[in-house]
Amino acid sequence: MKVPTRTQDRGFAFNITPLIDVVFLLIIFFLVASHFIRHENVERIELPLASKAEEDEESATRLVVTIVASGEISIGTTTIPAEEFESRLQALIAKHGAAATELRIRADRSVLYSNVEPMLITAARNGVTKVRFAVLKP
Repeated sequence: MKVPTRTQDRGFAFNITPLIDVVFLLIIFFLVASHFIRHENVERIELPLASKAEEDEESATRLVVTIVASGEISIGTTTIPAEEFESRLQALIAKHGAAATELRIRADRSVLYSNVEPMLITAARNGVTKVRFAVLKP
């Protein structure tokens, strides 16, 4: 008597190699894009020196304001008038709340305090308590 032989049916097989390729390309794209966002082309300024400077962690709710030697104010790569600063700050506060919002001021070492003071007053008036200055260690 002959024993019947069954062919093994392996079923439906997926080829996931193209999927893996696409996922790796997306990962690389987002890594490069996030690098460019973090390191926007901002105007070069000479930061002041501080002996007690500390490194701090990144904050998603940080508004970085740059003040160049001429007194111009910019957020990211966009130069804004001084009157628009408060509306930008209020928009960030409306999104994340005043307690979670941080103001980072990057001012050239030759900028007068009279250019920085209105920003500090505006931040205090809107309830922002985290204000930091970008400085260099000597």
